[in-house]
Amino acid sequence: MRNILAALAIALSASATTGTFPASELSIGGVTSGATEGDVLTHLGSPTRRVETGEGTELHYPGLVVTVGWLEQKAPGSQRRVIALFGTGRNACTPQGICPGMPASAVVRLYGHAQQTERETGSFLEYQPAGLSCWLQISAPSGVIQTVAVACQP
Repeated sequence: MRNILAALAIALSASATTGTFPASELSIGGVTSGATEGDVLTHLGSPTRRVETGEGTELHYPGLVVTVGWLEQKAPGSQRRVIALFGTGRNACTPQGICPGMPASAVVRLYGHAQQTERETGSFLEYQPAGLSCWLQISAPSGVIQTVAVACQP
């Protein structure tokens, strides 16, 4: 029983930071999680490449990949919406100015401390607004931000 409680405590301490992190920061390069595909095309223009993933369509822009898909059942007149954002370029920034290439200390200074979260694809700093199933995910393995992403769970 003690081992189960210890494992649960470790799992809970490694989860994304919640509470005071604003939902408005779930945006990269001016594209917000949940925006329509039309909004993305209006803001960023035509992508350099489209890749069908089976779960959605990746719209590739220099330093930014926007994944759009159906958040609700496809209905006449409805549009696909942004379900993920993945930024690697210096212009792939959050509204408060966290961008790839910056020191990781800037993230902590702006958003506060977060536990490193271990996932299949690496180790991340994660920040999640209360009540949402999306979070900001930052990769900075050597003290420099490599990627800024918004991830969501259905």
